Amino acid sequence: MPKSKGKRSRYISYLLRFAVAGAALYLAFKGESIKQVSEVLLGLQLWIFIAALGIYIISQLIFVFRWFLLLRAQAINIGFCTALKLHFLGLFYNNCLPGSVGGDFIRAWYVTKHTNKKLQAALSVFVDRLVGLIGIIIMAACSYWFIPAGSGNQQFESRYVEFNFLQRVGEYKWIFAGIGIAISIITTVFIATIEGRAVLHRYLKFTYQKGLVAMVKIHDAIRIYYDKKLILAAALLLTFFCQGLFIFGMVLIGYGIGINAPIKYYFIFFPVSWLLGTLPISVGGAGIMEWWLKVMFMRVCAVSSEHALALALCQRLIWLFGSLPGAAIHMIGAHLPRDFFVDGK
Repeated sequence: MPKSKGKRSRYISYLLRFAVAGAALYLAFKGESIKQVSEVLLGLQLWIFIAALGIYIISQLIFVFRWFLLLRAQAINIGFCTALKLHFLGLFYNNCLPGSVGGDFIRAWYVTKHTNKKLQAALSVFVDRLVGLIGIIIMAACSYWFIPAGSGNQQFESRYVEFNFLQRVGEYKWIFAGIGIAISIITTVFIATIEGRAVLHRYLKFTYQKGLVAMVKIHDAIRIYYDKKLILAAALLLTFFCQGLFIFGMVLIGYGIGINAPIKYYFIFFPVSWLLGTLPISVGGAGIMEWWLKVMFMRVCAVSSEHALALALCQRLIWLFGSLPGAAIHMIGAHLPRDFFVDGK
């Protein structure tokens, strides 16, 4: 009975994620001609797309090296190839699958199978993600303040963007209301049922029994990172480099499909789209990121809607193709450990 309830909860989660993704994709494609968007995509030279895809793969190798440094800071001696396999596995889950558990959780789960320092290894994944998020925020902020817009009259101002928060909430109030009502009903049913309260009681008991030990280990692991500030600084610099590298690839695609927008806005809009994509409300941020990029390039850079949407779709295609190695790793079981701990006895 508990297993069937767990499956039902997962199905509800999938359904909600697909519903949000579908609504966001509807907004992104609203008023668009599929034929015109396809013509823009087909007009992109193949070598430009392959070059951007290659840049993306290189940026992922840099991300792996960043995580490798964070693992070594905890004296977790997992090889670079193992970290590479686990990274692409997590990438595949993040970009291609609708699971309620993100790729970071998958990566954290499997890395604990390769070491006896399980908590420290799992923590390294979330420190890696945190460094990435901080890097995204800093990059977008610095790009806004310090990179000149270039020639032309484009300015990133509210009167051009017309992105009034309350106005947008009013336009889509029924969508937000529906999501809020659904969350409220699920939460109420969970708390009101005997099974839901039993699950809550078990989790509270587990937290009470295991929480203190875990907090001590987490404190020790965080203290190690605090004492190794150079590694954190290096990880942040690597974040800037690999994120900037991928944005450069998107600039190439933008020029390839005829978008003449200042580079400044690539370094603002794409990082913000990645932040939106981390919200666990859609399938890999599908629809939400595309809608954001389309709206921003249209309203700020005066790009046609079909070109802006094509650029956003190119990012999604690069992510999907770049995640395919993770599918192969999953199928052959290359992410699974052998019958020993790498840094154990």
